[in-house]
Amino acid sequence: MDLLIRGGTVVGEEKQRRADILVREGKIVEISETIVPPGGHDVVDATGMLVLPGVIDVHTHYGMVGARGVRTADDFYQGSVSAAAGGVTTVIDYADPMTGESLPEAALKRRLEAEEGIAIDFSLHVVVSKFGQQDVPELAALAEQGITSLGEIFTSHPSLKIDTEDLRLLLVKARDAGILATMHAEDDLLIQEAGRVLRQAGQDDKQYHGISRPIEAEVTAIKGLIEMAAELECPLYIVHVSSGEGAKAIADARRAGLLIMGETCPHYLLLNEGRYRETGAALYIMNPPLREAANNDALWAALADGTLQVVTTDHCSYTRQQKEASSLCFEIMPGVPGSETLLPLLYTEGVGKGRIELPRLVQLLSSNPARIFGIYPQKGTIAVGSDADMVIFDPVKEVTITALEQHSAAGYTLFEGWKVKGYPRLTLLRGQVIFRDGQFCGERGAGRFIPAHKGQIL
Repeated sequence: MDLLIRGGTVVGEEKQRRADILVREGKIVEISETIVPPGGHDVVDATGMLVLPGVIDVHTHYGMVGARGVRTADDFYQGSVSAAAGGVTTVIDYADPMTGESLPEAALKRRLEAEEGIAIDFSLHVVVSKFGQQDVPELAALAEQGITSLGEIFTSHPSLKIDTEDLRLLLVKARDAGILATMHAEDDLLIQEAGRVLRQAGQDDKQYHGISRPIEAEVTAIKGLIEMAAELECPLYIVHVSSGEGAKAIADARRAGLLIMGETCPHYLLLNEGRYRETGAALYIMNPPLREAANNDALWAALADGTLQVVTTDHCSYTRQQKEASSLCFEIMPGVPGSETLLPLLYTEGVGKGRIELPRLVQLLSSNPARIFGIYPQKGTIAVGSDADMVIFDPVKEVTITALEQHSAAGYTLFEGWKVKGYPRLTLLRGQVIFRDGQFCGERGAGRFIPAHKGQIL
């Protein structure tokens, strides 16, 4: 049966207009000022609502087993339910090869794992920590599988970081295969030295987390990666930029004509390192850490002026019990939930406070992620022929964010008590309503793998 979305304000990456949208067999087939569909049809009355493209969260870790053997709280089902509640209709998660496993083998295994439970659509990045000439053919095999991005590729974390020569080879061969490398940029030597100094001084409590991974570590790593990318003539994408100085390094590189892109997250836009001196500090520990408040404004400016192209969440949810199993900043599991609050926070604090325009919000959360990671125009836009992934968004609905109302298995939110104005009413995946006014009405395992083509450099 056809679905008609009537009377809403349809928001694109450049403009917005009042229009009706007709959906048939999961695709958008018509967008006009007034549509009278033939035959029977369901109707969604979107009068007074914004109709947004489904949000694409390109940085999630569902069911991840970290380096310490601890599994994240949200599996693919629970994580995707939480995401759908916030208007997210597609995620890009990570395949991490086990010892002796090729990159294509790891990708296929992870895809099959996701398909068992995920309730929204998904694609994958593939993690690379070692790479040699013998591995080069695997890149073409990945592209044939519909995977055209690698990462997070670490410059820190001793058990995860890639050697410099491996990275140089990887960047060149990935470029040649049409695959984008995404980088976790923190300088390992600076982090190790900061940790040594803190341990010697007996300063290993939660409050020292920010000091243990200083801004200098991020900035040094970003600048080093930019120099390498310039030398090798390779594009790069920097994940979860946490500092104004890091964003400035990217801005300088882009002005010089280099193909450098980046993302940030709501916690770096809205929170600061003072949280590490408060009760519940362990809940706010992630890598890179929260920074001094001045970085919030700098990152908002970087989103507004195009320095950074995407806002994502790095959704890596541990329970309160998992997070508070240790009081030492070097031992607390790093990672936080966030997909469910991404859209309402960015709308409230970005559009609502004049930091970004509404079409820019669509770029940051939908069209840019889809373009960069090779799933546009199937995803990321409201256009004839695209998947009917949409959010019916109430711009005046006021909600106080609480853990009680969240759908993540983490059991807490970084934004407890935060008041937002603007919230999803309905989330549609390929024309099917999967979330309605706080209630999940989708299906376990209904999500599909979306093969990616070569992405765009924005």
